[in-house]
Amino acid sequence: MLGATFTDVAIWIFYPFNGPAKAKVKFVNLPLGKIGEHIGDWEHATLRISNFNGELWKMFLSQHSGGVWIDACDLEFGGGGGGSNKPVAYASLHGHAMYAKPGLVLQGDDGVGIRNDTAKSKKVVDTGSGYEVIAAEYGDGDDGGGVAEPPWVNYLRKWGPKIDYSVDDDVKRIARLLPGPLKKAFVNFSRKIPDEVYGEDGPTGPKLKGNWSGDEN
Repeated sequence: MLGATFTDVAIWIFYPFNGPAKAKVKFVNLPLGKIGEHIGDWEHATLRISNFNGELWKMFLSQHSGGVWIDACDLEFGGGGGGSNKPVAYASLHGHAMYAKPGLVLQGDDGVGIRNDTAKSKKVVDTGSGYEVIAAEYGDGDDGGGVAEPPWVNYLRKWGPKIDYSVDDDVKRIARLLPGPLKKAFVNFSRKIPDEVYGEDGPTGPKLKGNWSGDEN
């Protein structure tokens, strides 16, 4: 990767279900009914490791349709024998977007948006204790470094059903619960909710993602 300066190790995680979203409208928190629900959710984190000294340089955390790079010095570390050497990521409640620190990240602006809540917990997924290497690039020869892709990697259909439904009733129901100024703010926000949040549409597998091949952007 990057002229052989770094090696990127992508860690893919499949979540069977993406739960319903919750909105924050200033000081009021409201469940959004079916909005945000869908079956199947692929998320990933990428470790960028120096080829010169083997140290972790950065970690990419996927967040909804994008993501962000976090410098190693800004990450939390935990676990590991003899010290805390494993970078930590926090997956948001129901949404599974990954963040470097626990707390609330609001997907919106001016105090109105979809909540992405994370918190410390004793329930963790240690990706280093159980994993399968499913692909490799820049190996010796043309065989992907000798890594045979398991059959499921080449499953090119969606990992969940597509279900269309109207969310107008949910939006109207929530709006009725809010006083005037908050109602207007919520209705304006509802018009900006990304299309992928409406309806249920299972995701495609890792191999069809734009960051499967080449360097992580």
